[in-house]
Amino acid sequence: MEFFDATVKLDEIAAMIVKVLGSVVMVSLVLSACGTVSPTPVKQKNDPVVELSGKVQTLQRQLRERDKRIAELESQLEALKLIDQDSERQKKPLQPPAPPTPIQ
Repeated sequence: MEFFDATVKLDEIAAMIVKVLGSVVMVSLVLSACGTVSPTPVKQKNDPVVELSGKVQTLQRQLRERDKRIAELESQLEALKLIDQDSERQKKPLQPPAPPTPIQ
């Protein structure tokens, strides 16, 4: 009789295993039918301090370039003024002073 009782218990255990496996398969089918939801892309918020820092650096670079260009143009202007003065001196011939006019 003990053999028969052990068989019955094994049958009960097997039936429970089949039920559990069936439940697991059913749950996995239900979940797979739901599909996977792709995560929504998270937009990274730009740090305003970093953005401003980049803008400040750009403006500083532009100021340096502008100041350098102004210095170049001032130098060229001075050179042109010297050339102009030289040209004016060469145009005017040196004339001897006029003879004194007699007083009457």
